[in-house]
Amino acid sequence: MADEAVSTAPAGSTPNATISSDPTPPAAAAPAPFEWSKAGLAPEHLNLVTERGWKSPDDVMKSYRNLETATGVPPERLVKLPAAKDAANPAVWDKIYTQLGRPETADKYTIPVPEGDKGEFASTMKPILHKAGISQAQATVLATEWNAIQTAQAKAEQAQAEALNTSEVTALKQSWGPDYEKRAGLVDRAAETFGMKQDQLDALKSVLGPKQAMEFLFNIGSKIAVEDKSVPGIGGQQSSFAMTPESAANKLQSIRRGEDKDFAALYNSKDPQQRAQARAEVARLSQIAGPGMTPAAAQR
Repeated sequence: MADEAVSTAPAGSTPNATISSDPTPPAAAAPAPFEWSKAGLAPEHLNLVTERGWKSPDDVMKSYRNLETATGVPPERLVKLPAAKDAANPAVWDKIYTQLGRPETADKYTIPVPEGDKGEFASTMKPILHKAGISQAQATVLATEWNAIQTAQAKAEQAQAEALNTSEVTALKQSWGPDYEKRAGLVDRAAETFGMKQDQLDALKSVLGPKQAMEFLFNIGSKIAVEDKSVPGIGGQQSSFAMTPESAANKLQSIRRGEDKDFAALYNSKDPQQRAQARAEVARLSQIAGPGMTPAAAQR
C-alpha cells in the first residue's frame, strides 16, 4: 500500500533509515518565551507588561502603534484635562494653555489695531487675554473682528451725523430764508469772539444738533452786537462786537488761506452786494487786527 514504509537495509542487516511517503514536514519547535525579567524594566513597567499580557517587545510596539492610530497624534501632543477637583486652580491650566498656543507672557501677544490707532486698548487687553488662556491665533481673530465692528460702527455714526447735519441745516435755511448767509456769518463771528475752535464748535453741534447750536450762537451774537441794520430779524443788531485783535488776525489768515469756502464764494461773488459785504468784513477785521492795517495788507 502507498502508506507502508519501505526498508532500504540489506537482508540480514539492521535497518537504519526509513523512507515515508507522507509529505508533511515536522512541526517547528516553538520559540522560547521572552524573559521580561531580564529586560531591565522597572517594577511598575513589569507590572504593566503583566496587566497588558504582552508576550514580547513586538507586542509593545503593536500596542503603541494602535494607540497612535486611535488618537491620531503622538502622546506628547495630547492634552490632558485636569480632574474636577483641580479645575479651579489656574496653575493647573497654565500647561494646557501653553500647549494650545498661548504666549508665555502677555507682552508677547501680537494684536492687530486699526489704522491710526495708538494701541492703548490692545495693550490693556493683553493681560486679560493671557489670564483667560487665549491663544495667539484666537487673539488675532478676536481683535480683527472687533476692529471691523468698530470701523463699521464709526462709519455708520459718521454717515448718521452727516445726514442729521444736512437735514438740520436745510431746516435752518428754510427758517432763516434769504437771511441765512448773513446770520450764519454772525454765528461764526460769535464763535470767534468767544475763542471757540472748530473742534469745540463741532462738539457743540454734536450735543445740541447743528440747528440748535447755530440758533444758540446767533441769539448770543445778536444780544451783544451794536447797531447795524444789515441783518433783519435781530432788532437792528449785528456783529460788530468786541472781537480781539488775535481772533481777527486768525480769521484774516483763514480767509487768506482759502479755508473758509463760503466766505471765499461771497468775496468773489458776481453779486455786487454780496461782494461788497465780504470786502467790508475784511476791512473790519483788518481794523480790529491792527489799527491802520488796510484790507490789502491783510490779504498778503
